[in-house]
Amino acid sequence: MKRFLFYILALLLCGTAAYAIAYDRPLLVDFSPGPTEAPVQPIRVKIALYDWTENLEVKNAISQYNKTNPDHIEINVMDIAADVYDDTLNMLMTSGQGPDVFSVDNTWLATYVNKGYLANLSAELKTADLSRFPAWARNYAHSSLFRGGIYFMPSSVDTVRLLYNKQLFRDAGLDPEHPPLTFGAVKEAAARISQAGEGVNKYGFALPAGDSQDSLQTGLEISNTSSGYYLYNYQTGRYELSVYRLWLQMVLDMKREGSLYPGEALLKRDSALRQFADGNIGMMYATSKDYVKLQEYMPKDDWGVAMPPVADSSKQGGGALMMIPHSPLVVNSSAPSREAAVKVWKFLQSGEFLTILFQQALALPVVDGILDVPGLAPGLGHFKEFVPAAAESIYPLSPQIMDQYDPSSVSMEPRDSGDRPRMQLYLQILSGEKPLDEGLRSETERLNQMLDIADTGYSFQREEYIYPDFDPHNPLKAESLESRLSKGQE
Repeated sequence: MKRFLFYILALLLCGTAAYAIAYDRPLLVDFSPGPTEAPVQPIRVKIALYDWTENLEVKNAISQYNKTNPDHIEINVMDIAADVYDDTLNMLMTSGQGPDVFSVDNTWLATYVNKGYLANLSAELKTADLSRFPAWARNYAHSSLFRGGIYFMPSSVDTVRLLYNKQLFRDAGLDPEHPPLTFGAVKEAAARISQAGEGVNKYGFALPAGDSQDSLQTGLEISNTSSGYYLYNYQTGRYELSVYRLWLQMVLDMKREGSLYPGEALLKRDSALRQFADGNIGMMYATSKDYVKLQEYMPKDDWGVAMPPVADSSKQGGGALMMIPHSPLVVNSSAPSREAAVKVWKFLQSGEFLTILFQQALALPVVDGILDVPGLAPGLGHFKEFVPAAAESIYPLSPQIMDQYDPSSVSMEPRDSGDRPRMQLYLQILSGEKPLDEGLRSETERLNQMLDIADTGYSFQREEYIYPDFDPHNPLKAESLESRLSKGQE
């Protein structure tokens, strides 16, 4: 019996061996993994935005795009502080290290185009893409300043307003439903608020000049357009800063009378907004992009939003209040992957992304009727008061001369370029370092001298910035001298 079992076992082993030899395969199942595809390397696109990037919903939208876009594009956001954004961007671009997609201040657009920094998007933008934008935006982007190309499309705007604390108005015996309409009324209200709040650190007015570009450009230069005043005369093509004498004198008077929040030269915008929210400031200028930060600080008092005051009652309606196209998004002409960069540009300009910005009160979009769609308005009470009114308008671009940055320089400090010397002058006047009239006169001469020097170069044409029939009530309707000359009308 044992022998019989031995023979059976031997036959089974021989049969198994023969099967293995015949089919030349292992006896056991091979569980080793088969060949796998190599992971697709993402196409990284560097972007730089003046703001928005710290908002959670914006971060989520960018993260979702990175996960779901079928092109394996990965957006990398560069961290550039807002208060040095323009200077840092200029240095990055002149050194060839600029981001692939970025927002650029409107005043630098023509300069960036002339220097070849920006990609012409004409081939990528079809009629349907352009029809999303209002006529003024298309005309703005098609300006002769941009050499016949399309380098950007403004998709949202910023507006300027006067914030005022209604409770402090009541405490000072002022009507909280009638904010000041003129510079004189602002000065009087500021004095009464400060007097009523003496001993408890209440001040009538704040000028956060520590963020000079935001505060002085918006509070001084942009707000004065409603009086018909602007530093650049579009009809003559020359600068004249004396138009700001009344506004600067108003601030100097408030400072002398003790109604200006102290330390204005170092006061940052965020700090001023916090003090306003805490009920310590009666009035200050703000833009629509300041709204979210103010809400974060949860104002404890009732407050209101008003149009910026004018120089005096005779200047009421003197000009359209300047709206600022939100720093337009552009594509770097040197982006390693132009196709990927353009796709990211279109994503950031999409109705879906702009709706997020609106719902977060980060922007006032001018495309796709987003401002008019019921139910999309953010649940933030006063934001609707920043929505553009009929008396507001975009203005033509004024000249901007860009001083070079030396990429090999050891110093990281920005050179005196663009708006910086002008902002420094305003601060010197407010601090008493320079006499008001003398300072405005000397800076006017310097700016016009820069224009004359630029006019001797090949990339600057003065006629592109002159509008003989310019009307401050309808700033975009005028035709440039260069356009007239090209048509043979002069």
